[in-house]
Amino acid sequence: MKKYIYASLFLAVALLGGCSKAEPEPEPAEQVIGSYTVDKIVESYKYATATTEQSYTTALPIKGTGYELSAVLDVAKSASNIVTISFVQTVKYTAAGKAPQKTTDAFNSIELKKIDASPGEFDMLDTGVKIGTIGKNAITFEEVSNEKDSLGRAYVYTFKMTGKKAL
Repeated sequence: MKKYIYASLFLAVALLGGCSKAEPEPEPAEQVIGSYTVDKIVESYKYATATTEQSYTTALPIKGTGYELSAVLDVAKSASNIVTISFVQTVKYTAAGKAPQKTTDAFNSIELKKIDASPGEFDMLDTGVKIGTIGKNAITFEEVSNEKDSLGRAYVYTFKMTGKKAL
C-alpha cells in the first residue's frame, strides 16, 4: 500500500513540477500610461468636390524668436482598459520674467482594444470610433470631422498627432 501512496505522490510532484508560472499580462491601461512627447501635428482638408487633399505638417518643438512651443500627451489610467489623455501645450519664453504658459485639453473615457496582429499595441476608441493607436512607446491620435466652410462647401478635416513615450 505504501508503494502506491509513494508512487502517486511522486507522480503528483512530477506533474506539478512541470508547470511553469507565467507572468500574467498587465492590464492594457497599465501598459500604456505615461507621458508622450508630441513630435508632429498634421492638419488636412479634403473638399468633397476636390481630387486632392491639402495637408500642413508642423514638427514640434517649435523654436521661435523669444519662445519655444512644445506639447505632450499624458495618458492616465481610469480603469483596466480605459484611459484619459491630456493634451498639454507649453510655451516657454526666453525673455527674463515671462512665465511659461500652459493649456490643457482632456479626452476622457478612451477605450483600449488590443490589436491581435501586434502584441503590446492597442486601438484607442472614443464611443466605439477608432481615434488612434497606442503602444510600443508610441502614440497616434487622429480626429476626423465633416465640416462646411463659410460658402457652404463640405469638406473633411483631419487633425493628427504623433508622439514618442518619454522614457
